[in-house]
Parts: sequence; C-alpha cells; structure tokens
Amino acid sequence: MKSTHDIVIDWIAKLTTRRGTEAIHAHTELIGDGILDSLGVLNLVGFLEERFNILLPVEEFVPENFRTPSAIAALANRLSVAA
Repeated sequence: MKSTHDIVIDWIAKLTTRRGTEAIHAHTELIGDGILDSLGVLNLVGFLEERFNILLPVEEFVPENFRTPSAIAALANRLSVAA
C-alpha cells in the first residue's frame, strides 16, 4: 500500500502544467518553484478530498500546507484522523 507521501508525489508528478523534468521529492518546494499555481492547488484539494475522503476547511488554505509534498501529506493525514 502506498503512503500518503507517495500518493501526493505521484499526483504532482503527473501534472500536465508542471515545468521541467526534475523528480518530485518529499521536500520539493512546490509553490516557490512554480510547480503548483493557484489552479493546481485547487485541483490538488479536489484530489485530496476525493482520494482521502476528507473536507478541507477554509482555514487550512494557507501556503504552509501546500509548500511541499511532505506538508500536503501531513495535512491529509491530520484531516483523515480528525474525520
């Protein structure tokens, strides 16, 4: 079974809007490096909500939660436990 980190990294790696060919790692800067833009974050939120059966509260829409795959996985895990 894939970890939350691996699921998030796989999803980001398949983005058609992603520039470059570098591998995505747990601590890759997604927003700072231009891998995720605002539309990408919204698509990611939809994916997370569907894949992990969670609802992302508005107060969780902060850059820190989407900065790296590790931060995104931690957010998904935290919300999964709270559900």
